[in-house]
Amino acid sequence: MPRYRTCVPTALLALDLDGTLIGPDTQPPPGLLDELRAWQLGGAHVAVITARGRLPPLLRDWPLHSVSRCYGAWLRCEGRVLWERTLPTTAVHAALGALTPTERGGRCKTLIVTPDPRGILRHTDPDFEDRWPHAPAPLKVVHGQPDADRLDGLQAQWAAIPGAQVIRERRDRLVLVAAGAGKGEALRDLATHLGVPAARTWAAGDGPADAAMLPHARTFLRVGAHPALHAAHLSAPGPADVPPVLARCRADALGCRA
Repeated sequence: MPRYRTCVPTALLALDLDGTLIGPDTQPPPGLLDELRAWQLGGAHVAVITARGRLPPLLRDWPLHSVSRCYGAWLRCEGRVLWERTLPTTAVHAALGALTPTERGGRCKTLIVTPDPRGILRHTDPDFEDRWPHAPAPLKVVHGQPDADRLDGLQAQWAAIPGAQVIRERRDRLVLVAAGAGKGEALRDLATHLGVPAARTWAAGDGPADAAMLPHARTFLRVGAHPALHAAHLSAPGPADVPPVLARCRADALGCRA
């Protein structure tokens, strides 16, 4: 990552990763990295805000100033970690306590992501029940299963847990993060840290969790057609179409020729 700059960036560009910048092949589309470099050369701060528990190795070679994982629970800016918003131990106890014994195994999947980049505890680990209470305070808890109706009820239970918030981007998966650890808060707080107002912020995403960034951006690019992002200002069919749209946004944001 570039060295920390004391000057205020000319703009902030905050981007979701999966489904927005990369597809199932996990490779950036042609022109994307060149476009991100062009934003940087124009003085913009470029950030990726992803739901992933682990940052993929491919990001090491990307021109980025900031990266957030687990939605907005963890963020590294200019080479240093700005925050780790972890779940209270009581919230994790409550979330796991809401699961039936059957839901802790079988076709159900439960995992806990800790601040350690390698720290993922899975329900299939033989010592999961003994280990997780002694692990560092987690960034998120994930539970997936095929019974969507049951997840509807479980979502209501998790939503009532103090100090936590539920994110559900898929019908077969629930995610629990700390209160204030969503993508919207991550974008807002990063912009405040950098001194960049919402009027100088551009963002992009493809799923319902990305909708939280809409109020904190002057322009939001919807990738795909998820209805939760109906209020987006621009749209692109898929990741391959993102670079040229970002180039047009750059012309508006930085006064650069696209």
